[in-house]
Amino acid sequence: MSFLRELLLRFRWLLGRSRFNSELADEIQFHIESRAAELEQAGIPSGEALSKARREFGSRRRAAEDTSSAWQIQWLEDLFSDLRYAARAFRRNPGFAATAIFCLALGIGANITIFNVTTSFLFSEPSARDSASVIAIWEGGNSGSSLTDYKFLRDSHVFDSTAGINVEREVNWRAGDQTSRLYAGVVTDDFFTTLDVPFLLGRGIAPRETDTAVLSYGAWRGKFNGDLAILGRKLVLDGRIFTIAGVLPANHRSIVGFAISPDVYLPVTRDEDVVQFYARMPKGMTMPMARAQLLSVFGQLDRIHPKEGWKRTNQVRVTGVTGFDVLNQEIPGGVAAFFAMLMIVVGLVLLIACTNVAGLLLARASSRSHELAIRLSLGATRRRIIRHLLAESLLLCALGSVAGLVIDIACAMIIDKVTFPLPIPIHPVISPDWRLLWYSFGAVLVSALFCGLLSAAKSVRRDVNQALKQEERQTGHAWDLRSVLVAGQLAASIVLLTAGLLFVHNLLRAASSDPGFDVHHTIWAYMRLVPERYTDADQNKQLAVVHSALEQLRVLPGVDSVAITRRVPLNDNCVIGTALRTDVSATPLQVSYECNDVGPDYFHTIGTPILRGREFSVADRKSSQPVVIVNETLARTVFGKVDPVGHTIKSDLTGAETQLIVGVAKDSKYFTLGERQRLAVYQPYFAYRQPVNLHFLIRTSSSPAGYAKPISDILGRLDPTAAIETKPMSQALGLALLPSQAGAVMLGAMGILGLLLAAIGLYGVLLYSISRRTREIGLRVALGATPFDVLRIIGRQSLALVASGMVVGLTLAFFATKPLTLFLIPGLSTFDPGAVLAVMGLLGAVAVLATLVPAIRALRIDPMTALRYE
Repeated sequence: MSFLRELLLRFRWLLGRSRFNSELADEIQFHIESRAAELEQAGIPSGEALSKARREFGSRRRAAEDTSSAWQIQWLEDLFSDLRYAARAFRRNPGFAATAIFCLALGIGANITIFNVTTSFLFSEPSARDSASVIAIWEGGNSGSSLTDYKFLRDSHVFDSTAGINVEREVNWRAGDQTSRLYAGVVTDDFFTTLDVPFLLGRGIAPRETDTAVLSYGAWRGKFNGDLAILGRKLVLDGRIFTIAGVLPANHRSIVGFAISPDVYLPVTRDEDVVQFYARMPKGMTMPMARAQLLSVFGQLDRIHPKEGWKRTNQVRVTGVTGFDVLNQEIPGGVAAFFAMLMIVVGLVLLIACTNVAGLLLARASSRSHELAIRLSLGATRRRIIRHLLAESLLLCALGSVAGLVIDIACAMIIDKVTFPLPIPIHPVISPDWRLLWYSFGAVLVSALFCGLLSAAKSVRRDVNQALKQEERQTGHAWDLRSVLVAGQLAASIVLLTAGLLFVHNLLRAASSDPGFDVHHTIWAYMRLVPERYTDADQNKQLAVVHSALEQLRVLPGVDSVAITRRVPLNDNCVIGTALRTDVSATPLQVSYECNDVGPDYFHTIGTPILRGREFSVADRKSSQPVVIVNETLARTVFGKVDPVGHTIKSDLTGAETQLIVGVAKDSKYFTLGERQRLAVYQPYFAYRQPVNLHFLIRTSSSPAGYAKPISDILGRLDPTAAIETKPMSQALGLALLPSQAGAVMLGAMGILGLLLAAIGLYGVLLYSISRRTREIGLRVALGATPFDVLRIIGRQSLALVASGMVVGLTLAFFATKPLTLFLIPGLSTFDPGAVLAVMGLLGAVAVLATLVPAIRALRIDPMTALRYE
């Protein structure tokens, strides 16, 4: 305790040092004046007494230093002293300091920006009081459970409070004569009180309220123009009137994580709704204890309300809602792999930046060899020299980190305005937090050590006598440490650039590839009906709307054909894994296939040929023979060389229902452009119960852009309460192209950034080499060397660096890009010849530009001046 008290007092002194020094100076003056007064009373004249008192007291500075040393933290004082000296040195050489800080700002800025995005997306901490005590609960391994089960858990009082939310809901918002779609988070009435969520305006949904709504900040700003008088305003959602009770703040993070941000939060009202369970544990409860309590509660539920073939106590999971616990939730592995790849990439960029600064510091240390030798000869230890050089490196990295934080803030503002083409609203809240500060601090320390240790180690190994005599010369090109660092920079930048151009090529290939259907003459019209207006008991009402829409859209001038589908390719998918039985083999085959319910003329409308058999017709209904259409991959996999048309299949999921195959459709893409060819089964749309989300596909004879408004008008007249969105299919591929676009932008930018830093390093090493070889070049010119000979000297050195870096970089890229296969479309090799040639050409162009200025400087060397050099 005494040690901590002493440490605390020392830090207090450090923070109030100026006040301490002022009080100490006053006290010293008081002692001198008191002694002078004593001497004056002894008969010594006033002026002489004051002078004698000052002599007796001695040096004021020494007394102040001796007194302060009792309070100082010596290593901290030494560090501040070294940093002040380094700042003065950089002020005398601003060009060097600006170049080093610029390189570090780019490297550290890119690093902390990607780290900030990654942590905000994958490890976001929800906006909730004491979020460490909040847990997510999976009942029977499911992420959603019934409202009945939720009420039973809530009433068991195992936890302080419980909450439930479902973010996969849509609602129709009626504003005047317009109806649009909003993404809703349906929550239990104790959701906001359980989490204790902060609000910008108003409050949350209170218990037993069924007609209140809470807006997200984005919806409030974008759809209601940030109206400060929004509270109490009425919203018509799905034909019901809701009152706005609150608005969430801009930095609100959803409990669900992964930057999911519903437009509006509504109270759950239907017993058939499912919600994800969350609970706040009482003080002292641990997650194993919570899981044991849940097993008991769910066991009671299994006895009271049993479910056939499923038990709630199976695979009960309990996780936290912060940090790495978020990854235990349902997240695609490819997403985590993508962010991991980005962190590796920006780590390489930071390595290139640090290598660049290390080369600059090596050149600086070499030019200061005489100064450092004098210090060593005057008694400075090698440890003291290393500490001084590391302090310079630390100051550069700290300034680079500050500039990097500015870059991070600017990038966060740009990302905040980006709209992601995803089926649910994503709004990452990217802002500095304690994780970013610690990561930045670590990046500064690692960068400082990497940048400074090389130059420091080389400086203290140099022979003092030779340095004092300034006998070091560089004649001819040798592979020194700086050259190795530059070649390493070029190699690393080639790896980054190869990966970036590979994704650019992947994007171009994906955008121009044939998905198996026509995207240039097809329009997708989405129509969401209000569920309460079209109940199961009144199925004919919904079918009437569908048939009316199909009839009216078909007679629209310029429309070739119209079809309805349950799922739109490359925007939604349904995968079924089952044992498939056929009438040609007694052995069932375990398969996974894409499923979709499509109406008549679907394949003609979307431009996917029927290879054998026929399309669905209006006669294929619920009361008729169950029929299906399969794609050619399923036909080949299941039936081999047998023509499947006329044969039957039966799935374990459909029980005893035998389905007759009436057609074979050509293969196409179903969910991603990069997917391996999948099996697919199509069922007739009107033979099965369909949801209120209607997807119409319209094929036009000309450009579909001009048909959006007439189509929307027709659908809007059929049901004014329906939300309608119409767009050409070419604009509906955003989700499918998103991985390629993100990879091309991020990796392409990092590759260009790495190449820029490497070019700066190449430029620096050539310029430094010429300055060290001024006398040699002047002597060569005096002896008759032509300008071409001088250019050959510089070009040969540049070519050696670039060629070595290119060989090493391409070799590393061959192996480093192998894991990227996960993100590439089929048929595109990770070692793509086009990307390799582009890298070589781009690197060659950059190398020529980086060599040009040093070469011109070499040509301008005057032989007479060079011979008198040094």
